[in-house]
Amino acid sequence: MIRVKTFSGGAELRALAPAWRALTAQLPCKRHFHHVEWYLALAETFDRHNLPPLHCVAVFSEGEAVAAVFPFRLVRIQIGSMQLNAARLASDHIDAETARDFVMAPGLLKTTFFQGFVRYMAEREPAWDVIQLPGIMEDSCAAAAIKHCPQLPIILTPGGAWGRIEFISCTEETPPLDRVSKGFKQNLRTAHNKLKENSVTFELATGEGDLLRALPEFLRIESSGWKGELGTSMLKIPAANTFVRRLISHFSPIGGCEIHFMRVDKIGIAALFGIVTNKIWYIFRIGYDEAHHRASPGHLIIENLLKQIAINSCADILTPYNAPPWFRAWKPNRTLNIYNAYVFRPSSEGADLARRAATVLHAPGNKA
Repeated sequence: MIRVKTFSGGAELRALAPAWRALTAQLPCKRHFHHVEWYLALAETFDRHNLPPLHCVAVFSEGEAVAAVFPFRLVRIQIGSMQLNAARLASDHIDAETARDFVMAPGLLKTTFFQGFVRYMAEREPAWDVIQLPGIMEDSCAAAAIKHCPQLPIILTPGGAWGRIEFISCTEETPPLDRVSKGFKQNLRTAHNKLKENSVTFELATGEGDLLRALPEFLRIESSGWKGELGTSMLKIPAANTFVRRLISHFSPIGGCEIHFMRVDKIGIAALFGIVTNKIWYIFRIGYDEAHHRASPGHLIIENLLKQIAINSCADILTPYNAPPWFRAWKPNRTLNIYNAYVFRPSSEGADLARRAATVLHAPGNKA
């Protein structure tokens, strides 16, 4: 006999956290969005700024262990002329076009478990028309689960900003700097030469105290360029500021958070904020002072990060999870496609909505 319960907001999610951690521990690949720490930071940010709450539907097995968790928010989406209520798989505080996933026990992925869950939600929750799963990776729990849902009306489209994510391996067997082109290596040498008359240093903050002390400088650097001018930097957005602080609070105790700096004559000109889980270094935010753009500080700080990762074996993959064009210069050696999945209610009305939505979502030129 299974039991299903919804946990809403930070306080309720903290009660679920120990069982969620036990479930995540079973996953062979634990990315940052599989960890309850990510969602604790997210839920607490929404609570702090009076934003619509995060909901996490947990499915408990007979032994009261958590078998699956589905973190989502209720949103309104438009597909063509249709306004739909969607239970959207959660991403981050701005719902960025990036990878995400739900968490499910590995033994359930190749069963009809998810199909049964959707039927359960359809019978008991009238508030949604579609379960929206944007940015699911081809090797994700979600992608595996929906393959075993033959009775559900499901639409798949390319996901994310670029339809893929890219990784850089940083192992001794695959030295990352050996793969970049000769032209890009020359660009890096030129950038170093432009700073040869200066004192260039790199610094790292890891523990919670050091991270919080380093954060104001990181926020200043990230906001010094176009992000600050457009108002999209974390310094300019109160909820973003809260989210990054809560990430530090939850990930630093498990060694999962880092801030890297590049300094020229003791002045910080580039910075990286990263989440590190299961030997994956996730670039959450990167920024540099555009007054120094001719020295390519963004690329130089990534070069130093790759060198440190390869030396310390603290991680073997680096990715910003949305494959921006500038990342290709580093010759990522692994690519995964990401998809958007729309799971409609298993009913005649849901099937009709799916047919109507498919004509829009599959129309030429549509990137939804």
